Formats: sequence, structure tokens, C-alpha cells
Amino acid sequence: MARTPIPNALQMRDVKYGEASEAERDRLAGALRAQGRRAEALLLYERQPNHPSLREEADWAAGQGAGFHLLAVQRGGREIPEAQFRACAAAAEQRGRWMEARLCYEAVGDSAELARIAEHLPVTLRPESEEG
Repeated sequence: MARTPIPNALQMRDVKYGEASEAERDRLAGALRAQGRRAEALLLYERQPNHPSLREEADWAAGQGAGFHLLAVQRGGREIPEAQFRACAAAAEQRGRWMEARLCYEAVGDSAELARIAEHLPVTLRPESEEG
């Protein structure tokens, strides 16, 4: 019987938290990435913040304006430079993904950029104006 390339959710839990080898986690993460299942793949790199694939994931996220994904890479322990957050915000704006841009500008603490894009954000997420 042929082996399924991507385990089911319970098997994935065992791979992530069990005693699977680093090579097995890398193989599964690569298979997930190949299928466009990038968020799931990130979970398998959790113990390896300097894994080369995480650099690729950060580059992909910045190019696509995927701020949430970029933050997930950072939460996994990889250092994300400010320039990469700004590139991600710019790509997100070009795609009209204002919430993703907001995440990136918040990550770098740029209140001027947050104010600039405020009109595109839900009222409850807009920065408070200095007038009120």
C-alpha cells in the first residue's frame, strides 16, 4: 500500500510533538509547501528558527503582502528585519489587503503609516486621532 505523502491531523500532531526526526519534519514541511499549505508547514519548523526554508517563507510573505504569515514566521523565532515588514506592507497595499498592511506597520511601530492607511481600516481598528 502506498504511503500518503501528507499525514492526517492526528498523525501530524505526532510528527510535530512526537519523536519524528528533523528530516521527517523537513520532508513533510516541503510537501506541504509544495501544495501551497504554507501555514501548516510553518508549524513543523517551530523548533528550527534558522531553517533556510523559513527565510524563503519570509521572502514569499513579504512579496505577497502576507503580513499574518510573516508574523507567524517571526513568532517561530526567526528575526524579521524592518525592511521586510515594510516591503510586505507595500505589497499588501498594492493588493488592497489593508489588514495585512496594518499588521506590518504595527510590527515596526510606524504610527504615521497606520494613520495614512486608516481610511481603509474598520473604524474600530483605526488609530485614535490626535483631535479626539
